[in-house]
Amino acid sequence: MEKEVMFRDKYKYAVYSDFGFSVIFGHLNRIVTLLALLLASTITNAEQPTCSSDHGGYCEYKGLVQKIYVNDGNLILIYFDTPVPLEVPASIGLNISKGQAAAFKIDNNPEFARLFYSTALSAQATSRPVYIQMIGTEGGYLKFDRIWLAAPN
Repeated sequence: MEKEVMFRDKYKYAVYSDFGFSVIFGHLNRIVTLLALLLASTITNAEQPTCSSDHGGYCEYKGLVQKIYVNDGNLILIYFDTPVPLEVPASIGLNISKGQAAAFKIDNNPEFARLFYSTALSAQATSRPVYIQMIGTEGGYLKFDRIWLAAPN
């Protein structure tokens, strides 16, 4: 009889212990999930490009280079981490059909295009934010005309 009680006590302890671990891990899972959601919301709520009617009207993007693209039509596209709603540039007279990126026609200024592209690649490779100013449109996109690379941390 005594053996049976000891076995039951151990069994109860083991069940309680397993329950305790699942409660602890349940709380940890909730904390990890909460932290992941906060991190994801920080990433997805990055700054979208803004526009101002000052100085003849321009738009500005501050953030990471999501991706950069060059095609055989001599167009560079730099993608924002958060697209600009089409009505934002429209409010200052820049009508675009694509808000996820800004563009530049390489033929318009090949040296600037080369320097811009290398600066954007450097920013992407080092995860440093860029500041891009856009005046005008190109192929349905905002047209960029300058870039600043943030200092390393």
